[in-house]
Amino acid sequence: MIALKANPRCRSELSARRSGWFGAYGGGASRGATNVTADATGALRGLPFAKMTGSGNDFVFFDGRAVPTDLVTSPEAIQRICNRYNGIGADGVVVLEPLARDADVRIHYFNSDGTAADLCGNATLCSTALAAEIGMAAPSGMRLTTGAGLITSRLNDLPEIDFQPVREIRDALPIALDSGEQRVGFAVAGIPHLVLLTNDAESVDVNVRGPVLRWHPETGAKGANVNWASSLPDGRWRYRTFERGVEGETLACGTGAVATAVMLAQWGLISGDTVTILTSSGRDVTVFLRPRVESAGGTREYFPTLRGEGRVVFRGTIETL
Repeated sequence: MIALKANPRCRSELSARRSGWFGAYGGGASRGATNVTADATGALRGLPFAKMTGSGNDFVFFDGRAVPTDLVTSPEAIQRICNRYNGIGADGVVVLEPLARDADVRIHYFNSDGTAADLCGNATLCSTALAAEIGMAAPSGMRLTTGAGLITSRLNDLPEIDFQPVREIRDALPIALDSGEQRVGFAVAGIPHLVLLTNDAESVDVNVRGPVLRWHPETGAKGANVNWASSLPDGRWRYRTFERGVEGETLACGTGAVATAVMLAQWGLISGDTVTILTSSGRDVTVFLRPRVESAGGTREYFPTLRGEGRVVFRGTIETL
């Protein structure tokens, strides 16, 4: 059972800085680590969390000032937390850790299968919104440390995050195309992605086609996320993503949106530097590709910015998992 508590948004920023999200839990003190217990099966009690969504890509967040990172990041704990039937339910788990030097916040991100990932775009959008709300960083600008390097971000109505340069861009790959698929490319937008241009993204059987491509030898030893994109009459693009670590389709993928926008630019399918992409949740994400830099060898380099939703759905305290 997950016991929900009232949303403490009325607290001042100073109170949030001092006590995290909830103050005292289960009789524990309001400062320092939360008073939590774990039995032999890994069930956690008294542990506060925030459930967040980024365009339908959903996460369970923990405040590292209140919850020890090791307590919630074992594969067993993550799988219990992310279980949509017996747990809270999510695509991943995030722990935000405040830093004193070089960056404001460290993002510890884990997929729902318990594996760590260098970067998750929507989790980083959510981290920006939450770090600003709970006083870990200034909303006007913050520096976030991830496994993919330093990310700068800000809260400007919606959160925006600036990616490191997209790497290993390949316009074409020797991969057999299925019916309706026109071309396939590859890019590393923090993590590796295949992007397929298709006649109609809606008609793709993602959970059948996805596992075949996710482990294709062209993607490397750890495989890649797989994205299908098709144009819409209003100028937007529709995409769908099969995510590694979730091993299924998610409603949105931030790094996938960035990789998709880069490949569309590489293929000459967009006229400007702004790409609006419709996610499976019905929400748009926007990728700004500028500046695009032409290197000495004539190769384009992209320094994208991703803008999209980062929203707290509810807060609660775990009773049993």
